[in-house]
Amino acid sequence: SSTCSQKVRIALAEKALPWTSRHLNLRRFEQIEPRFLALNPAAVVPVLVDGGRVIRESLVINEYLDDAYPEVPLRPADAAGRARMREWTFYIAQEPTWAIKVPSFEKNIRPALAGTLGDAQLDDIAARMPNQETAARWVKAVKEGFSREEIAASLARLERTLDRMQAALEGTEWLACDAYCLADADMAPFVHRLEQLGETAMIEARPRVARWYSRTLARPGFRTAMSFTPA
Repeated sequence: SSTCSQKVRIALAEKALPWTSRHLNLRRFEQIEPRFLALNPAAVVPVLVDGGRVIRESLVINEYLDDAYPEVPLRPADAAGRARMREWTFYIAQEPTWAIKVPSFEKNIRPALAGTLGDAQLDDIAARMPNQETAARWVKAVKEGFSREEIAASLARLERTLDRMQAALEGTEWLACDAYCLADADMAPFVHRLEQLGETAMIEARPRVARWYSRTLARPGFRTAMSFTPA
């Protein structure tokens, strides 16, 4: 259910590339086990291993896939279009990727883990996490949850993302140009997560975003990626 893993699965599906899943259960903190830290010392998913090469960070993975397997391109053909695409993928990595975490942790992580870990056990897990901001988020979700004000602030950031999309879609079918590209693949999981969080009204209040999302839902690549069930 990782949004960043979802956006890589969307790219893989759109490009019709075969791949093998190596699933980590983040709620069991398998991301901080030595076998995974050897692949990614940052302890975050996804990680792509391709021909012995280890590629980290979903934004980088998706561009790598388009470079390594160009038969079904997911980047605009012209330099200006690629620049607009990269503006979007960079923005997505910097803004909605982080804004979605508080409401997601409150709805999905807290109900699953609250009361299941003792303080000493939780402190030990947090100490093993390389990023202390990430560790603090896990501890807060398990111990006390997030306040209404914290959730509202995150949703306000996500509304600004939707406003940016609404403006960009005034003259194009997709975010960067008239062709579907990595900007759309990278954004799709975050709009979908908003719907899963019960925030559909935020999407529907922006007609161009709602139409973009409807077209996204209809894509076979999106359906394949989002219906994936780990073995």
